[in-house]
Amino acid sequence: MKYKSKGIALTYIKYGETSIISKVFTQEHGLQSFIIKGARGKSSKKRVVFFEPLTLINITANYNSKKSLQFLSEVTAIDSINFTKQNMNKKFIAFFLAEVSSKVLHEGEKNESLFNFIWNRTKELQLNNKTELNFVLKYMLDLSSYLGFYPSREGFDLPYFSLTEGCFVAKNIVGETLSKKKSTTLKSLMNNNNCFITQSERTNLLQDIFLYYSVHNHNLSSVKSHLIIQALRV
Repeated sequence: MKYKSKGIALTYIKYGETSIISKVFTQEHGLQSFIIKGARGKSSKKRVVFFEPLTLINITANYNSKKSLQFLSEVTAIDSINFTKQNMNKKFIAFFLAEVSSKVLHEGEKNESLFNFIWNRTKELQLNNKTELNFVLKYMLDLSSYLGFYPSREGFDLPYFSLTEGCFVAKNIVGETLSKKKSTTLKSLMNNNNCFITQSERTNLLQDIFLYYSVHNHNLSSVKSHLIIQALRV
């Protein structure tokens, strides 16, 4: 079945001499893996730049639910992040967010609200001259709401956040709850408040959020740590 759709390019790997296999989150059919023949060829109309992380594209493709690799016939870029020296931090953030998104999405599962969330956050990253310091942390928290485990506001006045229960609790349990300071920071992020967090604190809190994802059946351990560190240098 032939269809047209908006898409968000996430990741790609080289395939053969000139081709690639790319993961694209499509509006119409969810996450799809496409083989794009000749994308790395000099004269190709399906240039590899269209499949850089978080490039927004329009595609025409064939969909076959019985196949793991789909074929893409046309692609045009709607918008992409301009990786100049002034905004190289956006490149690191884009690589990180695209990799995380590719890990938590399920192949072939349409989710228009999640698509719109990633699409709009990508536009925000592209358009803002200066990236908000806590952009990555807020993205990860907001993404969890579309996956069904956004931190509960139950007991919001209590001092500790339980990673296992997903809510705030009165008692600190080593290995299961965040410290008072981290829990207070989490509350500020949930309330969308501007709060200053040092780079080391952001790194540590992001690792805690990774653990929170893992507890809720989304293992992100294979995400490259150096991309995380670079993504936080904003």
